[in-house]
Amino acid sequence: MVLLKRLWILPILAILTIGLVAAACGDDDEEEPTATQAPGASPTAAGPAATGTPAAGATEITIVAAALGFNQGSFEVTAGQPFTITLDNQDDVSHDLHIYIEQGGDSIAVTDPDRVSPGSKGTLTTTITEPGEYYFQCDFHPQQMNGTLTVN
Repeated sequence: MVLLKRLWILPILAILTIGLVAAACGDDDEEEPTATQAPGASPTAAGPAATGTPAAGATEITIVAAALGFNQGSFEVTAGQPFTITLDNQDDVSHDLHIYIEQGGDSIAVTDPDRVSPGSKGTLTTTITEPGEYYFQCDFHPQQMNGTLTVN
């Protein structure tokens, strides 16, 4: 009889455990901050802060993410001229496109949103004033998805 009086707590504990597990594994749909220009980015290299909004007269580039790869490993833009990259995520996992001064170096710009969901598109608009070679990658898959941006 005493055992039966104490068994009432088991269903309550089970419900609480399921609720905690569901909350911990729940959907991560919190609005993420949009990274436009990362702290520490070189204003000389990047020029004005990068945004996800295409600039009037900007060079437009589309890069497709599919099968854990970019459809192109390099592209060129003109120094001092705004450019917009549209990342078309045709993969089944999230991606981004992040431009750096060099591999492992300071950030210049990242797509908006900074996590482009499968089947979605993200944009990155910026101006780089210093000619040279810059590095870009998907921060989620940097070993498989990276390349070179040449600024002439």
